Amino acid sequence: MPKQTVTLRDFSGGLNSQRDKRDIADNESSFCQDVIGDQVGLLRTMGYGDGTPRDINLSSTASFATVDNHAIENAGGYGLKHFEFDYNKAKSNSGEHYICAIDQTGNSSNTQCKVLDYTNESWTNIGDISGAGVTTCQGAVIPIGNKIILHDTTTNTSSTVKQYGYVGHKQIGLAQDSFLFTDFKISPPTTGNTVTNDTTFTDGTFNVRIVAGDAGTGRWQAGYYVFGLTYIYEKKMESTVYPMNTQRQIANDDCLLNISVYADSDDGLSSNLGQDYPPNVTGGRLYWKFYDNTGSRISDGEWNLLCDIDLTGVANQDNAYGVRSKMTGHYTDWTISNGASTPNAIATVTAIEPSIDTYATINGYSSNDGNLTIGNTGDGFKTGVFANRRLFIANVRKTTNEGVQRKHADRIMYSPVNKENIFPDSNFIDVALGDAEQYIKLESVGDRLFAYKTNTLYIINIGSPNPGGWFLEATHKGYGVLHPNAVIKTPFGITWVNQNGLYVYEGGSGITELVGEKFLNGYKSGLFNLKSWGQTITAGSIIGYYAKESHIIIALDSRSTTNDQNFGGNGSDVIIYDLKTRSIWLGKTRLHSGDVFSNFDYDANGDLLYYSENGNTITLRVWDGEPQNSSNISYQTKDFDFGTPSKRKKIYGFHITYKSSSSTTQNNVLRYALNGSTSFVDSDLSSNTLNQATDFEIAKIPLNDPVECQSIALQITVDSATKLEINDISIEYRPTYKRLVNT
Repeated sequence: MPKQTVTLRDFSGGLNSQRDKRDIADNESSFCQDVIGDQVGLLRTMGYGDGTPRDINLSSTASFATVDNHAIENAGGYGLKHFEFDYNKAKSNSGEHYICAIDQTGNSSNTQCKVLDYTNESWTNIGDISGAGVTTCQGAVIPIGNKIILHDTTTNTSSTVKQYGYVGHKQIGLAQDSFLFTDFKISPPTTGNTVTNDTTFTDGTFNVRIVAGDAGTGRWQAGYYVFGLTYIYEKKMESTVYPMNTQRQIANDDCLLNISVYADSDDGLSSNLGQDYPPNVTGGRLYWKFYDNTGSRISDGEWNLLCDIDLTGVANQDNAYGVRSKMTGHYTDWTISNGASTPNAIATVTAIEPSIDTYATINGYSSNDGNLTIGNTGDGFKTGVFANRRLFIANVRKTTNEGVQRKHADRIMYSPVNKENIFPDSNFIDVALGDAEQYIKLESVGDRLFAYKTNTLYIINIGSPNPGGWFLEATHKGYGVLHPNAVIKTPFGITWVNQNGLYVYEGGSGITELVGEKFLNGYKSGLFNLKSWGQTITAGSIIGYYAKESHIIIALDSRSTTNDQNFGGNGSDVIIYDLKTRSIWLGKTRLHSGDVFSNFDYDANGDLLYYSENGNTITLRVWDGEPQNSSNISYQTKDFDFGTPSKRKKIYGFHITYKSSSSTTQNNVLRYALNGSTSFVDSDLSSNTLNQATDFEIAKIPLNDPVECQSIALQITVDSATKLEINDISIEYRPTYKRLVNT
């Protein structure tokens, strides 16, 4: 019979280690390292994670990539977040991109957390979330509007949740204009009282003078009253009530009350922030209760509104700046004394009758609902996500009203709508208790909250505006994660990885497992020293998404600096899943080799960003999907039997159409294995080299003496670093009439 040729032009199938190498598809590979076949008719060298970030306009390489004195060797897979504010560092409302990096070490010197702005390409130390002596902080960042929340996911007892953002409101006319790193905790006032004259001011709080009218002028009852005071933060979040120390007797029945509120900010501004009130305080409220003067006790029940106080805005602005006695009323403006730069302020309103509003009706939760915030030293949470205008947090440590810190590893807590710093004790979800698992990650898509424990995934429908309408939609055993950054949100949904598989969730399509049919599953070992999926994925495995090529990128161990092992044994090894071709590709040390590295995130240009750390210096890097040099290229074809497994064939030689960027000749490029063998040899091959080629060239690699076989598999390798592209591989053979015989 005449010679025949079989040509392999389609490489898009990628790795298939789940099936025998003879039973895989023609376009699949039994082992493929540092190459990728995501383009039709082309096998090319894989990209890498050593790209340099670019300026926001893509015009040039950015100059902010390196930061000294920053360590994460105990925090692999954590510590990085890109976020956006409406305000740039010049405090102009023109928008800005930022990057936050969190060190593992608390040092009480305000250098643990750093923020970069793209315009100036400079890093700013913003503060610490861990106390001195902490060396294991695993930091995370949650962006919400024009602020970020920073927390230690280990919930170390020496760490504290903090927040950072732009403050641009006024306090009694003092124009605050600065970026602020402050407590996440919503603290109440610690001073403030009822007074009897018009000249009593106390820095940073509110005093109140109450003058009762004659009988018949209103609807207030005679009796003893006690008053309470709160702060309002960011115009939306109210603290717990601080009860004032002195009580007041109202002698007349059916009287009105003239209420004068005194505010004091006479220390003025420092660094464009007020010095007397907490900088993110925008007002407060005064409340009342009846007081049992005989028993010296405050009555039970809810605090009732006396007046609403606003420090922001300007004079004659109905919706701000001053005091009002009802939530629907207009504000009476402050009267300023002591000068505009060091103001004392007074505003007086008349309350004909008690307001129908209480602390509970205004806020949606009771003033008796425990400690409202998570902000004491040692308080914290493992994971959080802002979804449907609420902040959800899980695996929580929270201080009780009695001052006792309690950890709830099985608990999800949630804030009221648009009050992301408030967590009433009653706002919690306990999906499953007593299961020996803890929450690792929360993420959301649409109206669904994905709650990952170490083994189990719970999907909770949070579409109802009323938490009473939320329900557990699905429970998936075996779908949990070991690392919070083994989950990433993508343009199409959520993707995550664990030792059982790689999963995607798309709204309306449910959960799809991607690799089970192609990557050897379980915990057994496969051919060519390739471990199974369960042995390859580690507790330090994290995931990213490279949108430009639709690639899911799995870093095998963000905590490991090992870089001298076969694939699967190095921390910087990667697995790429190409969503276009639904194929798997292996990369050996394709992230920066030998370093511990952070989680992945998207930068201002949409590039996949991370940073690596070596010697207490971090370097920001991006994934570059273009072909990059590699000396570890290895591509093995299926074991071809040419459609006649029972007949022998005579092999004469091979052709490779290729490009190679290196000026160094690649020697012993092709090897073959016969009849299902896993040992590849290059004996009897001549001209087995690839020279430098900028355009496609054909390398003819003949056999000195033809070999007979039942089947043949090919292996392509290089012996020095190059960018290799292969358009096709051909095998020249002749069928024989010889049938296989039993031996």
